[in-house]
Amino acid sequence: MRQVLDIGLTQRGFTVHAVADGPAGLRLLDCEEVDVILLDLMLPTIDGITLIPMLRRATEAPIVMLSARGDVDTKIAGLEAGADDYLAKPFDFNELAARLRSALRRPLLRDVTTISFADLQLDLARRTAQRDGAELRLSAREFDLLATLARTPQRVYTRRQLIDLVWGEERDVSPGTVESYISYLRAKVDRPAQRPLIHTIRGVGYSVR
Repeated sequence: MRQVLDIGLTQRGFTVHAVADGPAGLRLLDCEEVDVILLDLMLPTIDGITLIPMLRRATEAPIVMLSARGDVDTKIAGLEAGADDYLAKPFDFNELAARLRSALRRPLLRDVTTISFADLQLDLARRTAQRDGAELRLSAREFDLLATLARTPQRVYTRRQLIDLVWGEERDVSPGTVESYISYLRAKVDRPAQRPLIHTIRGVGYSVR
């Protein structure tokens, strides 16, 4: 599979560094700056989900998981661990290449100062938000939640990911808190507009699209 991916992605214009397991991948990151990581779930030595936090400490590169297990629980586990996307085997090579290119278009978090999607505009420095030119009066937590979702449109965030990214070390936050704040955002961001931007992805989490 590794050889097939190496050949197929190289033919589609990617520069590929293919390694056999997690420790080899971590060693690669010590000497190479990569733009996107394609990570198999079933790996020798360290499985892909266990490996994700280790990779995250070494790079901000987006991670696309690849697995023969396409059930919802496995997808959620991968996303909660920090993967940006998930593709189940068997896969279409053109779809895989499209997902990798999509991941490559996402800006690194440290480089983002403004976010624009559809008619939504966020200024992260001034912490202001507008939709269709109208100012949105958001609390600090509402702003952080909306900015997290809007950084990567189409990406689905689980409730646990949103708790980690928006609330951080606070220990008294539950998935119900996330649902409440999503409701607050919908009332302020979507209800006055003609079309919703904040969507519930059933069984997984939330997405801006």
